[in-house]
Amino acid sequence: MDEQRRITKQVGSDGDELLEALLESMADAVYAVDADGRVVFANRAALAILGYEQESELLGRASHATIHNLRPDGSPFPEAECPLLAPRATGEPVRVDEDWFVRRDGSLVPVAYSSAPVRLTAGRGAVVVFSDISERHLAEAERLRAESIHASRARIVEATLEERRRLGRDLHDGAQQRLTNVMVTLQLAADAVLPDEPSRLVTAALEETRRAVDDLRDLGAGLHPSVLTHRGLHAAVASLTARTPVPVTLDVAADRFAPMIEGTAYFVIAEALANIGKHAQATEASVTVMVDGERLRIEVTDDGRGSAMPDHGRGSGLAGLADRIAAVGGTLAVASPAGRGTRLVATLPLEPAASSPAAG
Repeated sequence: MDEQRRITKQVGSDGDELLEALLESMADAVYAVDADGRVVFANRAALAILGYEQESELLGRASHATIHNLRPDGSPFPEAECPLLAPRATGEPVRVDEDWFVRRDGSLVPVAYSSAPVRLTAGRGAVVVFSDISERHLAEAERLRAESIHASRARIVEATLEERRRLGRDLHDGAQQRLTNVMVTLQLAADAVLPDEPSRLVTAALEETRRAVDDLRDLGAGLHPSVLTHRGLHAAVASLTARTPVPVTLDVAADRFAPMIEGTAYFVIAEALANIGKHAQATEASVTVMVDGERLRIEVTDDGRGSAMPDHGRGSGLAGLADRIAAVGGTLAVASPAGRGTRLVATLPLEPAASSPAAG
């Protein structure tokens, strides 16, 4: 009997040492509290996360008041609302995917934890297993920040497009119409005063008014052409290329797309063709717009001198174009070897990104 007791005691001692070694070697942090919520154990991982050097610095201290008494905003976290120690009373385990513990220096660390009841000599306590989720928390914050930036860009693009549409309408319905009326009046005056030999001043004023009307018409088309709103991208690009100094071959899908996507696609093509006319020294160009799966593919090429890149410092506008495309979730690629022309390829989602106000 004595020998049996000795063996049993030895096995129990070995079991305790094994358990202690196991807890100390765990990557996850572990600590335990008694029935009064006071810390009775903390392994090395728990001490490291909480900023303590020795287990003795935590033993006997009230768990909630020491490491769980603050909310993320720094306001007090009442113990009555704390789920971490609830298993002592309920006997049921608890798991929390994101919470905050207080370090020794008063700073907060994001953690995920599970808390389970454990039967102790003096009553029911709890064992808490937790891990530092700072990296996950930072990654999520970065993702939300990126989404916020994207949504802000999308709102800016949509607001810009809407402002262009408004200015185009105002020019057409306001100043352009008034100048047209003046032009008609001057023509009538010239015919009435000197039918055979119009007054030189009246003729000059009439010509200047015609030029002003033409300028306003071109300005309105550059802001947001009404043909884009009413007839779509195909008609708008056809109208645009009719005025370019370089012959342009078109292959443009006749489909209608979301207004934000149509507007972005139009200004991509307009900017690319403007660059060709100003810088490329090309003899011909081509524009292709096609649906490629879930995206709209835009390709503008020319046979000019090349060397047109987004960071080009001569006013190419490609850097701003890249920002506009990125704001709606698209991509831009430019190949422009010196002396071999330029090939611009943009892809846009067929629908604005979900974070965009135009998605609906």
